[in-house]
Amino acid sequence: MTKTTQPLFPPHQITASMNKSIGNTTVFEAIARNHSMLRDHFFDSLLNLDEYTQLLESIREVTGNPALQSELETRWENEDIQRDEAIKTLLHHVRYACLYLELGSDAEAQKNRDRAWAFTNYASVMIGEIIEQSAAILNARDIDSRAKQNSKNAQGRNNSILPVKEEAARLLYELKPKTGWPHKTTAVTKLTKPLSEFIEKNNIPILQISNIENWLTEWLREDEHVNRAWENSKRVKIG
Repeated sequence: MTKTTQPLFPPHQITASMNKSIGNTTVFEAIARNHSMLRDHFFDSLLNLDEYTQLLESIREVTGNPALQSELETRWENEDIQRDEAIKTLLHHVRYACLYLELGSDAEAQKNRDRAWAFTNYASVMIGEIIEQSAAILNARDIDSRAKQNSKNAQGRNNSILPVKEEAARLLYELKPKTGWPHKTTAVTKLTKPLSEFIEKNNIPILQISNIENWLTEWLREDEHVNRAWENSKRVKIG
């Protein structure tokens, strides 16, 4: 009989503890948490932390001065960012999220709690969307990177087995019966041994000799080099 493990704390106590933790969060703690998420999910993943530091410094120079803040926002709008469109759009939102967090911090320092929470909550909503968009960009990059790597691997594999295909084409001509190859199965049977010896001699581990008949059958049908040699060396049907 399986023994049921009892939870360390009853459910209502866990719920009460969570409510207390959330309810006691200060404005500064909420701002710090949001900054941490921006660092982890945007700057550290897509840009770099130096740009994050520079952004905060430029914002802190204008908080408390609406005219300077307006000038900074105008520079953001007119800046020619040399990045792809997805990053440019996301960076625009990140800048304003950081701006609102700093305005929230400034309001809290001035004991204006309602204003501080208003800025912080607005930034929090933006940061949730930023995290989703950052994840989408990173996922797209990962897919693209894997596709490029797979293509590179396939190209490398093709280059490795090209000598074997060229040898198979050569053997089709060299071992061709006087009247030409009557069937593909005949050619495969005849080429298997010398081609296996060629693979062993040239140390081409990417091809398993035990599967050479399958490879040959496929190459005779689809490969550019081997199929051309087959077409030129097979028996011509008369009538």
